[in-house]
Amino acid sequence: MVGLPPSQTGPRKRGAYTAGMPPDDNQTAAVPSLIASTIDCSDLAAMTRFWGELLDVPFQIVDHFGFLAHADDRKVTLWLQQVPEAKAGKNRVHLDFVVGDLDAALERVAALGGAVGNRHTWQGHVWNTCTDPEGNVFDIMAASVPTQSS
Repeated sequence: MVGLPPSQTGPRKRGAYTAGMPPDDNQTAAVPSLIASTIDCSDLAAMTRFWGELLDVPFQIVDHFGFLAHADDRKVTLWLQQVPEAKAGKNRVHLDFVVGDLDAALERVAALGGAVGNRHTWQGHVWNTCTDPEGNVFDIMAASVPTQSS
């Protein structure tokens, strides 16, 4: 699955890439806006395919970068960057995702070459820690319905 080239103008929409997008009206010159989280990787093609298929968005590879298309239902998109060194040590930053069916999402992670780790609970929230094919950590949390207090 290959997406369209990076968008340089126009509103963000599903299937559009955010690289080089002009600032929104709400941005100021000195306040950064997060447009993507970038994952360093060794096997750019395999990692871009894993994340694109896991998140069900078009993707493309340009030189040493993998770009996942922006989706309106997500706040931040993912980019991947091929680097010469292998991952070393524990991630100091990780990604968190939420899904309607946690068990089905975990099956997708494993089927695409990732690994499913331990299940965690905290204050009624349930999630699993997972890793992508190169060992980068991310969490997938079960969506929860807010309870109304009386």
